[in-house]
Amino acid sequence: MNNGKTKTAKKINMKVFLKKGLFCCILIYICFLLISQQFSLSRLNEKKDDIEIKIAAAQKEQTELQAQKDASGTDEYLERVAREKLGYMKPSEKVFIDSSK
Repeated sequence: MNNGKTKTAKKINMKVFLKKGLFCCILIYICFLLISQQFSLSRLNEKKDDIEIKIAAAQKEQTELQAQKDASGTDEYLERVAREKLGYMKPSEKVFIDSSK
């Protein structure tokens, strides 16, 4: 009779041990998942910051290009382009050339 009680006690102890072991394995797995997700989240936040910086630069460039587009139809812009790029001048102007250059 004593032998039957020890077998059932061993079975109960074994079941408790397996349950505790399974619980520990699940707990370790959950911790691993949480840590890996934190690393992924950190990496994604860095990418988000980089993209936001690129967006800000693109918006600044768009603003500058829009200002150039708006200014391109004015008489002052056309006169400046004619002088700087095409070398035109008004008939009454005198041009001085720097010979030291």
